[in-house]
Amino acid sequence: MDDQRVLDPVRIFLPTISDAEHKQRDRIRIARNIATAKIPQLKDAPGARQLCWLVIDTATEWMLSPATLEALEMVAEQCRRLLIVADTAEMLETLPQ
Repeated sequence: MDDQRVLDPVRIFLPTISDAEHKQRDRIRIARNIATAKIPQLKDAPGARQLCWLVIDTATEWMLSPATLEALEMVAEQCRRLLIVADTAEMLETLPQ
């Protein structure tokens, strides 16, 4: 079966968006998924955990909401940066005392 189709979680709800807009919304979705996966591992890093929740809340709000391409680019970049800060916070919070 060569014609297998994969359901795209963004295109299901926004089938007519441009490829550029889809790319930014997909970046936001991926950031949300990464943050969601990190939370169970951050039991000893509450600050990093809160940053991941911030990514999840932001991404969930923007992923399917009406927005300009420029706004989506800024949100995607903010989510990426918050994930980097969460990684740094985790390292600092779990340093041996």
